[in-house]
Amino acid sequence: MTDQLIDSPSRRTFFRGLGVAGAAAVTGAAASTLATPSATAAPVPGFNHEISRDEVIKRAHAWVDDPRPYSMESFDVGPEQDPDILWRQDCSGFVSMALAIRFDDNPTGLTTETLHPDGGFDVSDPITKDELLPGDFILQRNADSSSGVGHVVLFNGWVEGGYNVLEQASGAGGTTSRTATYPYDDLPEYHPFRYRLIVD
Repeated sequence: MTDQLIDSPSRRTFFRGLGVAGAAAVTGAAASTLATPSATAAPVPGFNHEISRDEVIKRAHAWVDDPRPYSMESFDVGPEQDPDILWRQDCSGFVSMALAIRFDDNPTGLTTETLHPDGGFDVSDPITKDELLPGDFILQRNADSSSGVGHVVLFNGWVEGGYNVLEQASGAGGTTSRTATYPYDDLPEYHPFRYRLIVD
């Protein structure tokens, strides 16, 4: 359930494929300001721009309705259906895909660390439980976790027994939509956040 816990041989292969900038982004050593989209993303509208809650959920359903297996080293197309625009098949790659957050030095998605307000990309703000709306996300950073494992999920509204969560989960084998108890299956290290460019 982390996008940062990679064993040594896989980690080397993964970072070699990403290059120096990609490796820095995955480890959380990212730039402190918003970056422009990469050249491959330039023709596609919506990256790092205002996005409606409906559009976030619609984008998430590109994988919810056609599930991808969980992987920190695999990538797949999102709703753009463009083979030059790939998203990492882990939890934060899924949330980045849904929010259309794509940076030139980390084009396959941010991480659990860099989606956080302290992650250097300035993409989110903390909110309260009562402020949660569909399209917001619930996050446990690696740094906040007692196990050192981070995870992030999309909130999709309150339902009987908790809330509907859309997520890319290793335990579930990949993309899933299910009911979770707040904050995330009663784990206290999870907190709600809002993408700064989401609009109602």
